[in-house]
Amino acid sequence: MKRPSSLPLSLLLVALLGAGCATTPAAPRYVPVDTGKAFLWEVKGAGGGGTAYLVGSIHMGKAGALALPPSMEAAFARADVLAVEVDTTRTDEAQMKKLVQELGMYPDGQGLSKRLDAGTLLLLNRKATGLGVQQAALDRLKPWLVGMVLTNLEFQAAGYEQGHGVDRAFLDRAHADHKRVVELESADSQLRMLAGTPDDLQDLMLRDQLRRERAPADILETLTSAWKAGDAEGMKALLLEGAEDPTYRPVYERVFFQRNAQMAARLEGMLSEPGTHLMVVGAGHVVGPEGIVALLQKKGHVVRQLPRDTPVE
Repeated sequence: MKRPSSLPLSLLLVALLGAGCATTPAAPRYVPVDTGKAFLWEVKGAGGGGTAYLVGSIHMGKAGALALPPSMEAAFARADVLAVEVDTTRTDEAQMKKLVQELGMYPDGQGLSKRLDAGTLLLLNRKATGLGVQQAALDRLKPWLVGMVLTNLEFQAAGYEQGHGVDRAFLDRAHADHKRVVELESADSQLRMLAGTPDDLQDLMLRDQLRRERAPADILETLTSAWKAGDAEGMKALLLEGAEDPTYRPVYERVFFQRNAQMAARLEGMLSEPGTHLMVVGAGHVVGPEGIVALLQKKGHVVRQLPRDTPVE
């Protein structure tokens, strides 16, 4: 098998969770609609509560591709606390790799060839052949880890490097400015969430990834264009269209919707805390009828998407 890329495991993990369900195989080519807005929302608590800011992030990018617009810069300047899914600057990579080996590999005598649905196995054979990977090298890996490895290889081939995602830009600045950083999850908890996914759902997750005709790097380029345009509706279609398929709906429930509810509850709690909070999470968690924005609006909070070039008031 090809040598894995140097991309840190924690960064690949959030990238996989953020884009692993993106688009259906026959999705039409996306044309961004420039809204003049940033992928940034102001949240004002119901009944005169506090104010927080919510950013939908693209977790990985290329140098210079995801420059923060003025309104995001202003929101960060106002914030006392930065909340992120995972602080990738402080993850122990050696510990994570050890945990991956413990959670992501089958015991001797077991393997994908004996566990995967025949249709998923066929798709995996095609993908592995296209990447020049021998399927035997993947056979000991559980489906969730196979998805990470394949994504890793494709990002490497496309030239993606560490440190160019939106959340990483905020993290670097927060640490430099000595702002408090709060993790909503952790690399450990995300690994355990994936590893604890029932076998049949792991099969579906991998099949959902493999059935796409477009490569992960191509999908990230498309997501980046939607992010730059502030196109929340377009982002929803790109990331969540597959949730309308009853077969794959459970995948989206686990990767997105269950976590959305937890993140929305955390942000709601921040509205009653001292100081101003800026929450940065994957764009797929923000958009759609079951996204964080919609969940907060249902609770009576006032949420509005902010213009790209207008400073936060």
